[in-house]
Amino acid sequence: MIEQLLQIVAVSISQMALIFLKHVTVRVIVAQQVKKAMFFTLLMQLAWLISSALGINALLEHNYTIVAVYLASGVVGTWLNFKIKV
Repeated sequence: MIEQLLQIVAVSISQMALIFLKHVTVRVIVAQQVKKAMFFTLLMQLAWLISSALGINALLEHNYTIVAVYLASGVVGTWLNFKIKV
């Protein structure tokens, strides 16, 4: 039970961060801020690695609760982009 809760928290945070960081990275690239773009790209790749590993593993194990949280967290990450101005 505690393991699933930890997976839910990890996939939620990493997936929201991934989607949020994708948009932030685009913004700093457009602003031609190279160092910030490199830093945000690193964070984005880390979030992608964690969320993808957990999401794919959950799908292969037929753990649809984690899969649903993965999908919903991506939507929340997009919503955060409209609410948080960086």
